[in-house]
Amino acid sequence: MNLDAPRRQTERVQTVNVDDALLLACEHLRKAKRVLLTSHRRPDGDGSGSMAALASLLRGQGKTAVIYSLDPIARRYKWLPLLDTTVHTISFDERFDCTIVVDCADISLIGDALPPPEVRGTLITLDHHASGHPFGDVAVWDPTAAAVGVLVFRIAQAERWELTSEAAVPIYVSLISDTGGFRHANTNAEVLHVASEMVRAGVVPAQVAGSLEERPSPGKLRLLGSVLSTLELHCAGRVGVLSVTTAMVEGARASWEDIEGMVNWARNVDGVQIGVLLTTAKGGGVRVSMRSRSERIDVGRVCMQLGGGGHPGAGGCHVADDDLARAKDRVVKLLDSAFHAR
Repeated sequence: MNLDAPRRQTERVQTVNVDDALLLACEHLRKAKRVLLTSHRRPDGDGSGSMAALASLLRGQGKTAVIYSLDPIARRYKWLPLLDTTVHTISFDERFDCTIVVDCADISLIGDALPPPEVRGTLITLDHHASGHPFGDVAVWDPTAAAVGVLVFRIAQAERWELTSEAAVPIYVSLISDTGGFRHANTNAEVLHVASEMVRAGVVPAQVAGSLEERPSPGKLRLLGSVLSTLELHCAGRVGVLSVTTAMVEGARASWEDIEGMVNWARNVDGVQIGVLLTTAKGGGVRVSMRSRSERIDVGRVCMQLGGGGHPGAGGCHVADDDLARAKDRVVKLLDSAFHAR
């Protein structure tokens, strides 16, 4: 059962210093007995990892922590601790002291999945998108954090919660997900410090990498071949563009989950600084994913111009145009302008 649409008042939030907001969030969590954890639709590694880590940490304090996602957890992250307990519906009879929304730059990205105030209790948001629009009763928003996993670590430190390997592994996955394995421009000293603390807590990086880099299905390999054949170079070879259509996915007998990470193939082409993946979206329009290896271009800001957002190294948006060629043209023109503006 889908819950009612988010109330407009949740969009209004008083902006406070991130340290003060984090301490206020800690106060609410200290008092809470039942906590609901959720993220944006189709949660990625940062969202999935942050929910799993918070669930482990909160349960370690004797609290009830429920992970909720309207969409299934992606196959790539299902092995993470506690994600097998994820629920996909919330009863109107449920009552939580707090709801924590992680890795969500805008309330619209939750869709109709956010429970009403009487169910969710105090709404706390943890986010790090520079293009974000903070919302909730308590908004912990810090664009300097490379991933929401960093904010989860800060909360654990502030509350002196024990970091078990069960919590450390999903935090580590959050970090490597949003930094591209510490390759993106948002990789900084803090995220590397947090990663080292996760290793101290029991994370074995090689094992995590092995779990994430699962053996691809035949369908994924067939789809990858089709996607790579669409490669186009633009902006004097500095932008690589790949495309995925419904027909390609169905023809390869693959699933939509199989496209995850394919944008990196465009970015990794010799001479390319910005990789773009265009995907025909369910319900219409074109989804755009961007990855950058350039310090000159903030792809999160480029995506903001199309109604999306992200980080300097990774961004995404939805173009309300069913014509993939027209959407591609808009994206390329914006990137071309960004290169010439420097």
